[in-house]
Amino acid sequence: MAEPEFTVVEPPRSIFRRKRFLGVFVPAGLIAVAGAIALFAGGVMALPLREVVVVNGRLASKAEFFADAEVRRILMAQGIQVSLDLAGSRDIAVNSTDGYDFVFPSGRPAALLIKQRLAQSGHRQPKMYKPFFSPIVLASYREYAEVLADPATGPVVTPQNTTGPRLYYDMPMDRFVDVVERGTTWDRLAAPNRVLPNSNRVLAQTSDLCSSNSSATYLGLVAFVANGNVIPQTEADAIALARKVKPLLTAQGLPAEDMAGGYLAPDGQGLAPIAVIYEHQYLAHQLRTLERTGRVDDRRVLLYPAAQVQTVPEFLALTPAGDRLGELIMTNPDLRRRALELGFRVFEADGSVTTGQFAEFLTAHGLPVPSSGISDTETFLPSLPLLEKMIAEIGECG
Repeated sequence: MAEPEFTVVEPPRSIFRRKRFLGVFVPAGLIAVAGAIALFAGGVMALPLREVVVVNGRLASKAEFFADAEVRRILMAQGIQVSLDLAGSRDIAVNSTDGYDFVFPSGRPAALLIKQRLAQSGHRQPKMYKPFFSPIVLASYREYAEVLADPATGPVVTPQNTTGPRLYYDMPMDRFVDVVERGTTWDRLAAPNRVLPNSNRVLAQTSDLCSSNSSATYLGLVAFVANGNVIPQTEADAIALARKVKPLLTAQGLPAEDMAGGYLAPDGQGLAPIAVIYEHQYLAHQLRTLERTGRVDDRRVLLYPAAQVQTVPEFLALTPAGDRLGELIMTNPDLRRRALELGFRVFEADGSVTTGQFAEFLTAHGLPVPSSGISDTETFLPSLPLLEKMIAEIGECG
């Protein structure tokens, strides 16, 4: 009988040592490791291990900053998530701030109202931060700006002496107010050699005066000029002035909710030939357009009032969580850089404006630098109680 035979079989190679597996796994593993290193460096990988604080805020137009995806990423890396409640600046000022860590109205009048109301109710005074600002501008379209710049019209505006595409114009408010007061229509304002098929009155359209800082600021510009560059001193004077300029602001009919959104829409020209917006909204649009197409949108232009009302938004921190967020937007270099990318003019810690940095940033990105927006000439607003009387009189605020 034959002896049994034993055959020694080599054990199968581990799947981890097979060439096919290694050819797929090793490159994927290296990519994963590199990605993890990048996430750790950006502070994102540690987020599941870090407590994320939700900071509640009520904001007006500057909500665009906190809604930006890059800003949200930077804040999340710091363990902060901002919950936004959108409202007009005056809505924020006249309604309760309970439950919010911060409020961020777009101008000083609304901020003063909030501080006064908090003081009267016994709340602690909020800590104030001024991270950036954006001047009020009148946004228009090239066809309309050229009519206003035509020597046959006065002219009402003059082009700024900038290099590159002609995007900015200086506008003495007294000339523009005169045209508006006369009820001139666009087709009549245009010289015979210009075809402008628009028989509407020349107006600057604003958002709701009862809720918006930009429209209240525009009211201040118009009223100051219409009153001979003098602010009213008594309630009777303020109401009389409000009644005088009311037709210049209410002739537009029902105000729009968001003038910047309508102006930047593809059919915006048919909605409002001139819209009162903030400079950063226009510059952010141009920077996005340059990034997407390599060209500026030379159809849309800005008219800068020659005498400015400085519309400095005030971030008011109501809680320690609000304080922490306020400190970050003032000092974090990534947030300050992103503010420039969103078209804002950034303040330094000492309160000075980084005009040179703003100009360098626009130039580096291929956008002409406006020569206006910070003027030695200033339009003065009435005292807060008198301004409120004028707003209520013109806007018929409930």
